[in-house]
Amino acid sequence: MRNNTAKMAAIGTKQDIEIELATRPAVRLFQGREKTPKRHGILGLPGFSKIVRGIEQAVREDDPYADYHYHQIEQAIEDLTFDLDSELKDIQAYIDENIPSAMRLPDIGSKNPVVVPVRFASRLGFQLVYQLLKVDQIVLKVLLANHIGLLPNKEKFETLARVEKRVRSVLHLVFIYRHTGVTRDDMAANNKKAQKAKEMMGDLESGYLEGTNRSDNAPPLPTKRLQTLGKVLSGEEVEMKETAKIEEVDIGGEIDKVVKKADAKTSKAKKKAA
Repeated sequence: MRNNTAKMAAIGTKQDIEIELATRPAVRLFQGREKTPKRHGILGLPGFSKIVRGIEQAVREDDPYADYHYHQIEQAIEDLTFDLDSELKDIQAYIDENIPSAMRLPDIGSKNPVVVPVRFASRLGFQLVYQLLKVDQIVLKVLLANHIGLLPNKEKFETLARVEKRVRSVLHLVFIYRHTGVTRDDMAANNKKAQKAKEMMGDLESGYLEGTNRSDNAPPLPTKRLQTLGKVLSGEEVEMKETAKIEEVDIGGEIDKVVKKADAKTSKAKKKAA
């Protein structure tokens, strides 16, 4: 049978992924706001993902700063996940502790939720989608607690503002990165492009400069860099094997010494017994 794999197209979804949002804060966080002459723009999730895609492309072009900032954003999302889990757990526990056992609360949601398509292809973008859906649940529970008189208006607004601000602080991290077109080779040579990058974004840890410290979700490095890393790792591997051989010889020698001493003691004991 003939091999027709060359004619195969890239794999992708046959239709848009969709999410359902029940609250205005969650919709605002997703959509953001376009800039107008009278109002400044607000970054939403699609805009965040678009900028992240640019950072991912810079990673593929061997920009160590892109690798670093991608990793920082990912770690910030992990911290956000922990914070939102705590917020959701706290508000649910507060409701459970203050509701009498004889009271039954209905499930809450929107009668007309907003369904939005997720059309971006970014792992970090999708990680934030999961957190956005969590924000939706937090807001619903805060509104419920306020509606049934458990949460005063002041605390309601403070909680909603805190959660929204926390998510936006992660969204805005993409603005810290500045594209300079610098590569790891430029940084090693400390040429003008590297010096300009350092002026704009500061120094980097050696792990990011070498490409050994990076996110598991980051795009792959260019082939040339991977080959360089492979040689470095191979050299380390050889060194480890040599060390292991030395240790093996040393251990073997020590064992031989112990065995000889034991044999000598046994021989003396036999002579005395005779």
